[in-house]
Amino acid sequence: MRSIVALGVMAVTGAALAAPQPFEKVSKDYERVVSTADSSLYTLWTREKDGQVLAELPRNFESQKFYLVPTVAGGSEQTGVYSIWHDSVGIPSRQLYWKRYGDQLALIAPNLDIRSTGDAESKQATERVYTDQVILTTPVVSKGPGGGPVIDLDSVLLDNAGKFFGRFVRGANFKLRTITTAKAFPNNVELGFEFPQASGRLGQIRYSIGMPAKSAAYKPREADRRVGIYYVDWTDRSKNDGESQKRRYVTRWHLEKADPSLKMSPPKKPIVYYIEHTTPIRYRRWVRDGILAWNKAFENVGIVGAIEVRQQDARTGAYMDIDPEDIRYSFVRWTNSHMGFAIGPVHAHVDTGEIYEADIVMDEVFLVGWANSYFQTQLASVAMHDIDPGLADWLAANPGWDPRYRLAEPADRQRVRAYQRALAAGEVAGLEAPPTMRPEVWSAHLTGLRRLPGVYCTYMPGKSNDVGLMRAAIELGVARLDEDESDEGSMLDGLPEDFIGPMLKDVIMHEVGHTLGLMHNWKGSSLHGFDEINSAEMKGRIPLSSTVMDYMPTNIVVEDGELIQGDWAPIDIGAYDHWAIEWAYTFDDPAEVAKRGTEPEHAFTAEDGAFSPDPRAKTWDLGANSIDHAAAQIALVEHVRPRILDKGVKDGQSWQKARQLFQQTLSLQLSAVSKASGWIGGAHITKARKGDPGARDPIVPVDLEQQRRALAFVLQHAFHDEAFGLEPEILAKLGSDNWYDEGYGTSHDWPIHDQVLGIQASAMTMLLNPTRLRRVQDNELRVAPQADALTVPEILNAIRGAVWSELASAGDGAYSERKPLVSSLRRNLQSEHVGRLIDLARGMNWPGASGRDLRKLARQELRLLHAEIEAASAAVEDLDRYSGAHLEDLSERIEKALAAAYLLSD
Repeated sequence: MRSIVALGVMAVTGAALAAPQPFEKVSKDYERVVSTADSSLYTLWTREKDGQVLAELPRNFESQKFYLVPTVAGGSEQTGVYSIWHDSVGIPSRQLYWKRYGDQLALIAPNLDIRSTGDAESKQATERVYTDQVILTTPVVSKGPGGGPVIDLDSVLLDNAGKFFGRFVRGANFKLRTITTAKAFPNNVELGFEFPQASGRLGQIRYSIGMPAKSAAYKPREADRRVGIYYVDWTDRSKNDGESQKRRYVTRWHLEKADPSLKMSPPKKPIVYYIEHTTPIRYRRWVRDGILAWNKAFENVGIVGAIEVRQQDARTGAYMDIDPEDIRYSFVRWTNSHMGFAIGPVHAHVDTGEIYEADIVMDEVFLVGWANSYFQTQLASVAMHDIDPGLADWLAANPGWDPRYRLAEPADRQRVRAYQRALAAGEVAGLEAPPTMRPEVWSAHLTGLRRLPGVYCTYMPGKSNDVGLMRAAIELGVARLDEDESDEGSMLDGLPEDFIGPMLKDVIMHEVGHTLGLMHNWKGSSLHGFDEINSAEMKGRIPLSSTVMDYMPTNIVVEDGELIQGDWAPIDIGAYDHWAIEWAYTFDDPAEVAKRGTEPEHAFTAEDGAFSPDPRAKTWDLGANSIDHAAAQIALVEHVRPRILDKGVKDGQSWQKARQLFQQTLSLQLSAVSKASGWIGGAHITKARKGDPGARDPIVPVDLEQQRRALAFVLQHAFHDEAFGLEPEILAKLGSDNWYDEGYGTSHDWPIHDQVLGIQASAMTMLLNPTRLRRVQDNELRVAPQADALTVPEILNAIRGAVWSELASAGDGAYSERKPLVSSLRRNLQSEHVGRLIDLARGMNWPGASGRDLRKLARQELRLLHAEIEAASAAVEDLDRYSGAHLEDLSERIEKALAAAYLLSD
């Protein structure tokens, strides 16, 4: 994969370096590493007592381009993950070469980002400007028996480990190192070291240095935006036709038929995945099934058995001589570190896109289910998961509007602000986790926000939350087990195997899809209607989604208090997956395959679609109309909440269980609100090209009635007290154990008003933000002038009507402090609303062209609201003091704000 980080250069300073010494002297007490009878890429000698490694490079070393893959092998929650995940600065797997300068060798990264494929003059001019880059230098210590230069390889790899492993090795004591692995093969060498980290904790790192073979018959394939396949890219300065100078070649394996004359042939060389021995036996068949599910797609291009699976096993010794870090082998690795994510990156040749190795790291926390759900982090994630990066930056600069700030525990908010400032400055390393977040989750949180495309995948933690939801559903009697499902043989870790098995298979299918080259596809879950998904006709027969590359929520549906159930998760790869593999691996013309992208089952939107106006290109939704899924989530919430005290907490259990379950319902509620909000100002986006059969316009506004339905849904389920199920009986039970080993980070008494206001403030941000209102205004122009359309004033009017509905009936009753006109939750909400309008009226930084209109509309809203407040206050003779003080205060704030706003120039 191409480099996405800057590489530093190690300066050579100090006294003159010693001249090379005789090899007999240099290699005293060393033993040669012999792993095979063949010659090796480098000849290695090791001295075990002090962890020393010498390497002789071959005579033709300067003509060799090789890859270096650094992997954290132990002592970290992210063990098994390529080292770039440990810091924002590091060297990912990339192409390198050695060059000799007298008695020095320089490790150099060739310039591969900007090149020329044109005439000699173009190549010369390009190479003169875009030069290679020195990564590090090392002295030649001797001449080896084979005539090649000998270097102190442990010094090269450990003294410069910070370049490859970032903060994982910062402050490490390499003087106490031991060699854990030293192997030499014809095309690669494998080296591993153990040492105390800065904390004293033992850490392990691995280097795989090799020259994976290129297939002579492999032909690079130009990327096509209609199909979601990852790609390597570089700029070609010889392309001067007025179009982009970018060349983009998709990442894919080289597959050939063993017999090209056959319509259906085995592969000449299959793709082989090894399942790591740490994978629990009870789950191995589901992992295997998830890998092999993709074989059906390859049959579309005439290859039978394209993928094979081999099980590593410590008990029998099967394949235990193969290392997962070795770049010759592709592994599904299993860890139980609770690192918070799964990962499925590939290594591909940077000039052609040919994949030569891929690994998947699967974390067992998925199966456990995050019972606590790390509530604050989860809520913020739900509120932010469709927010585009530009808007996220704007929110960070305006914390009063930022769900990450508003949903944090009050004691954590300053730390959240410090984190956001550090993130903006690129200085996140070393920040401590908030008390309410465990360190491993904080680490995953920091990693995820780097948004490295093509490698980082948050499907697994989302599924982990769904496993927690399923456990809760079983406990609450929502998901009932049949008698034959309660037998010990069909239960895995307290869950029915017919639930957890397909869930695990789904995650594996998803990650394997990445290693075959497939991007995420956020359109997949919109293929079928929500009712169709849960029909008897589909269950067990047709996958829920067109692709396993979408993020699919667990399908738990309650209707009229009864469970109506389709499949819990996708049971197989879908129609899009078949088509994408056909396009990437076909032996025919891929352009003809791509034209079928207009068919509904082939709809595709990449990762950036989550930030697009398309409501069907979102994560964690289900069905062609995700408002239906949102309504189903609310129905589940309303069904579950009354059961929490009776069924959710057993005799002898802590009442903290009730708190956890109640917080899960709030997360579902906010998720539903977020899904619905995506339809407001929405537009359906396609990537079809001119002339594709059945193609429609690339931008089509969402149906007006759907937008209005979505707006009403958000207002109903976020702005009204009854939406939160805050019965005194349940509020009295939301306790916390507060174990000291977890840092006493949770409030003993659940902060009702803070939590509700945080959700309401987040929902208000979903409706009132620069991106949303810009899209609403843009859609007004996309609709014919004579047609009705959703407008910004309509949204503002609807919000005012929902937030201030009490005022219309202010004179109809008697009020007291225990029965106020405006409840405490609504007083908070109304103050929030007025604060937002004042921000807008006074000219807050509002990016985009909608800001000028919005400032004027906000002033108008404040005037209308002021009149309503005054009328309501006059209509009530004996207003309760809570409501009276509240309305009087807001009236004064509005008057002063309007006066100040008129001093601003438009």
